[in-house]
Amino acid sequence: MRASVLAIVLGLGTAAASARAAEPVNVNWPSYLPALPGPAKPQPHPVPYCRKPVAGCVDTEIRRMRTLQRKLRCDHRAVFTTTYLELTRVLRQTIRRQQHFFRWPRYLYTEDALFADVYFNTFRAAARGHPVAPAWQIAFDTARSGQVNAGQDMLLGINAHVQNDMPFVVAALGQHTRAGASRKPDHDRVNEILNAAYEPVVEAVARRYDPLITTTNASWSPVDDIAGMEVVKTWREGVWRNAERLLNAHSDAERAQVANEIETNAATWARMMAAPQQPGYRATRDAYCRSKLAHGA
Repeated sequence: MRASVLAIVLGLGTAAASARAAEPVNVNWPSYLPALPGPAKPQPHPVPYCRKPVAGCVDTEIRRMRTLQRKLRCDHRAVFTTTYLELTRVLRQTIRRQQHFFRWPRYLYTEDALFADVYFNTFRAAARGHPVAPAWQIAFDTARSGQVNAGQDMLLGINAHVQNDMPFVVAALGQHTRAGASRKPDHDRVNEILNAAYEPVVEAVARRYDPLITTTNASWSPVDDIAGMEVVKTWREGVWRNAERLLNAHSDAERAQVANEIETNAATWARMMAAPQQPGYRATRDAYCRSKLAHGA
């Protein structure tokens, strides 16, 4: 699976016919994997920017992300911010159109708000020179000076936020209802939203930051779409399992060991994805972005 990611970031997608291929069948295989038993506590609680769990919490996230995106302009950190913005927009559209898409939407609103707040807090901490998780430090360092393409910046951000941050968010809010039902079905349904958001994300990043991503994730070639989504689904399945490990740990020492393994795994992925460098490509990307912003992109 890691070879698939490396192929994506290096732009080694297989060529396809020029006519647009049928959309790939994206099987949500994590939904067939049962959740493990676990404690009924903790339960969702008020979180910053979402004291009351309503759909408006998602609107607040969109506004915050849009503000940060505008502030960053051509800063390469804006690639992940844009990715996050587009994903959240698709989430908002989905819950507007399908009110019963999630079994426990109030939990989703709380989780989504807390997850986003972790990102903003991490971004702010790194900007102030404070220590952050290794996966995030690699992502931010690469965005600041790396000779990489936008696909790498995008995946570095997704890896850090999903693999490193999300297990702790899920564990903080709990994985079961008070009655003991697992919330994993809703966790797995988010994969459908990620699949629907994949093309809008690629188009948004290409429009402003890097045209290469439309080649490495071309709409007429389903190969990269499938590989990219399979990687993220695998990461999200790992999120659920790592949250189970955190909640089922028998001691603080065991929990600390799990936490260390989570950070180490995310950092390993980050180093691998940041390694391929393309000398001179940073200047190309920056010139492209400045041109696009000058023309109102």
